[in-house]
Parts: sequence; C-alpha cells; structure tokens
Amino acid sequence: MVAQSSMYNKLWRFTLIIWLIGIYITPFSIKADSVSPMIPISLSQWQTKLKDHTGNIVVVDMWAMWCTNCIERFPEMVKLHNKYKDENVIFVSMNLDDREDSSSIIDANHFLATMNATFTHYHMDENLMLTFNELDLLGIPAVLIYDQFGNEKFRLTGDNPNKQFTEYDVENAIITLLYK
Repeated sequence: MVAQSSMYNKLWRFTLIIWLIGIYITPFSIKADSVSPMIPISLSQWQTKLKDHTGNIVVVDMWAMWCTNCIERFPEMVKLHNKYKDENVIFVSMNLDDREDSSSIIDANHFLATMNATFTHYHMDENLMLTFNELDLLGIPAVLIYDQFGNEKFRLTGDNPNKQFTEYDVENAIITLLYK
C-alpha cells in the first residue's frame, strides 16, 4: 500500500510539473496568426453570418476531408486569401464532413492548421444530405462567391466533369467583383 501511494505521489508531482511547464511555455509558442478550429454552424446561422459580411466580397470554399480534389486545391485558396486579405475580400472555409464523424472533424482541424489557413472556418452542423439540398450543391469542391451586397454572383463547382473550375477561375471572379 505504501509503495502504491508513493508511486501515486510521484506521478501526481510529475503531472503537476508538466502542467506548469505547459502554462509557462504555451503563450510563447502560439503564433499571432494561429489557425482557429472550425466553428459548428447551422444553415440558419450561416445565412446570418453571410449578412454580417455585407460590404465585402465573400469567397466560400465548400470542402471535406473525403474530397481529394478539395484537399489538393486548398493551398491555392490559402494563397488567394493572403493575396486579397487587404482588399475587402473575406475567405471562409465551410467543411462538409459528416458531423457524426468526430475523427474527420479532428483531421480537418489538423489539416487547416498545417495549411496555416488563418481565415474563418466553419463546420456545417446539419444533416449532410439536407445541407447539400439547402445549399443547392450536387458535389464538392465548390466555391461560392458573394458580392459586397451579399448576392451570390459566382458558383464554381465540379458538377460538369468536362469543365472543372480552377483557381484562375476563382481569382478571375474576385477581380471581376473588385473592379466592376
């Protein structure tokens, strides 16, 4: 019993020391532009968030971890965000992984951090089929681009296998809205 109590005390002290070191080191290890985790959002909350961005061009990247094309092209969205972030263009990522699949949500947050995607990230907290129906999506990747008045002006999708959109198309849409 005494040996078990002594081992417990050592383990407790070790844990306390590690915890205190973590408190001391953490403020110095977090970058000022660190990536925030995805925010769960409902369809109705999403409509409100879009209205909050009136006055800005809003580029919404619809993606999921199971979508290989989404993952492959995501770094280009980060580059475009960095290029246009000072020109009243707001980038938002909307993750459409199944809300019941916690490992995909964890993987998605990790992916965003590795991409250093410092813009806002949401995770649609609705039934996946309902979400696709309400957003009028047949598939992803998809990029929806809204003008300064909150009107959807561009819908770039991969629906047509013979005409896939590129990051050039995304940037062209942004430029069109910026300089019209």
